Amino acid sequence: MEEPFHSRDVAKTERLFTILTLLRENATVTARELAEYCHTTVRTIYRDMKEIDQLGYQYITEGQHGYRLLQNPMSPTRYLSKEEWLALTVYPQMSQDMTVRDHPYHRAYHSGIEKMKEITKDRDSGDVTALRQELGNRIRFHDQAGEKDTNRVMPALFQSITENRMLEIEYYAIYRDQVSVRNIHPYYIIPRSGHLYVVGYCATREDYRIFRLNRIHAARVLDETFTMAEAFDIDDYLSARWSIFADDEEETTFVVRFHEDIARYVKEFNFYADTELRTENDGSLLLTTTLQSSKEFVRWVRGFGLDAELLEPQYIREELHNFHKRQSERYKP
Repeated sequence: MEEPFHSRDVAKTERLFTILTLLRENATVTARELAEYCHTTVRTIYRDMKEIDQLGYQYITEGQHGYRLLQNPMSPTRYLSKEEWLALTVYPQMSQDMTVRDHPYHRAYHSGIEKMKEITKDRDSGDVTALRQELGNRIRFHDQAGEKDTNRVMPALFQSITENRMLEIEYYAIYRDQVSVRNIHPYYIIPRSGHLYVVGYCATREDYRIFRLNRIHAARVLDETFTMAEAFDIDDYLSARWSIFADDEEETTFVVRFHEDIARYVKEFNFYADTELRTENDGSLLLTTTLQSSKEFVRWVRGFGLDAELLEPQYIREELHNFHKRQSERYKP
């Protein structure tokens, strides 16, 4: 005699409940283990898992280890850990590091990716974006950074930023050729020209400072907490810097003409400071910018050789003239 429909339905509901209980109580469970426990077939478990997915329970399949439950439908982002948020933000910027597979956030990144796939499937990603916004504003990666010596300080730095706890660092000051101990409030991580920099308040020097990350030899998170100064604006702080440093006391306005052959390449540059570009009738490009980073900027202009001519200010134009005269003398036969 055929079993009534409602009895099959009850049996199926009980089986789904059992599967969810096993998934909650175990890190991973295979389809065969579920089938044996529920006294059914592996094929039936496959169908049950599809229904569990349709109910909104998030899980991933970890190869031979089986299924791993991630989230319940009522709180789709609750189980994404802090390490996974950090890894999702930072890991792609460090993916060229040959040692990255040994980095503590490597596994967290991949598990976070699987969760993100499930969170955003057939859902509006607005909530996810909102949850990432604060961390994304604090760890600012605008270009690829290739530091290979930062893994030793990264975990402490991330913890300090996310928990607003003071960071004690051993910092190598290259211009003094010595290592000093500083207590800092790290606000932002900034990439510039292939390097990472920490921008924040130095409690030791009682001023805002910039630290190049690969010159931090050691880092330790302290118990003392800090609050980011409300008056500090990262965009204003960096606005007059061509790359990262502002060594001049006064701002200087520069005007440079680039030859038409390289004008289109100059337009593709990521300019960190406010820069005006104007194409001339002959196809050349005029660049105008106001900076407190004359050394960085002049070094950048010199890299274009004869394809760039610094027009203003006149005294730096004269300095370049003398520089190239000395260079010409050096390379005489």
